[in-house]
Amino acid sequence: MNKTFLILITLLIFLTSCTSKDYLAPVINKNNIIDKPASGEKIITVYEGDSLYSISKREGVSIRSIIQANKLVPPFTLYQGDKIIIAEPKVHIVKKGHTLYDLSICYDVSISEIMKMNQLHKNDTIYEGDKLFIPITPNNIQTKCNNIKKIKNRRNVNLDKETSKPNKFSYMWPVKGKIISKFGLLAKGLRNDGINISAEKGKPVIAIESGKIVYAGNEIQAFGNLILIKHNNNKTSAYAHLEKINVKKGDSVNKGQVIASVGNSGKVSTPQLHFEIRDKNGPLDPMKYLPSN
Repeated sequence: MNKTFLILITLLIFLTSCTSKDYLAPVINKNNIIDKPASGEKIITVYEGDSLYSISKREGVSIRSIIQANKLVPPFTLYQGDKIIIAEPKVHIVKKGHTLYDLSICYDVSISEIMKMNQLHKNDTIYEGDKLFIPITPNNIQTKCNNIKKIKNRRNVNLDKETSKPNKFSYMWPVKGKIISKFGLLAKGLRNDGINISAEKGKPVIAIESGKIVYAGNEIQAFGNLILIKHNNNKTSAYAHLEKINVKKGDSVNKGQVIASVGNSGKVSTPQLHFEIRDKNGPLDPMKYLPSN
């Protein structure tokens, strides 16, 4: 088993939290010749270091839609300069009275698909003015649902028991500092799968809970020096942009143990910690699991 294969497996563990259904590995598209995009689609060029995951985040579309639009097949590896089709994201502005049920009926997609694309969980609430990405299908490319009539006797969908009343004091803060980027939707359709905490360079970073180091390295360019810890509750915590890593893969660590120091490795210019909590369904909002800062 060579090193490249091990890195690929590690990346899959991180991005899918031990599930492969999201196809988050890099992709190959060498033989796909694209002349002209269809309505509601555009063509983008693959950059060095791109993967299905990074492109989906940057373009605000689901990984599955990229696979389907380009008829991609395993082993899913991308080359710099490839041209791929992206279904331009459909964004719905939530209005008063809208529910996920209403949106699923109007756009002819399932509630679970909307939840997955927007990384929503049970007991999350959608508010008037929120921008939600809608999965694009051949049946709804031209659909506009800005004036959904309120459906009577419908309740807002409860979204994952696990996040309804989490034990906020089961974890420790990995580092104390100012939150400079919150979890969720950002500008230009981007998402943050965790939070970014500004802190002094060299400041200790601690493990939020006991667990096992499943990755410690810098093969993922955007994250720089990165540590992944798998915890006994089947959650994984991630610590990126580190200056120095004090642990290695396979180590067992205790809650509160110093595992690294704050840095600005990867694609950031100032010292900070990018921190994530994930389970089998994907990224969770860390602020729902950490004690008051």
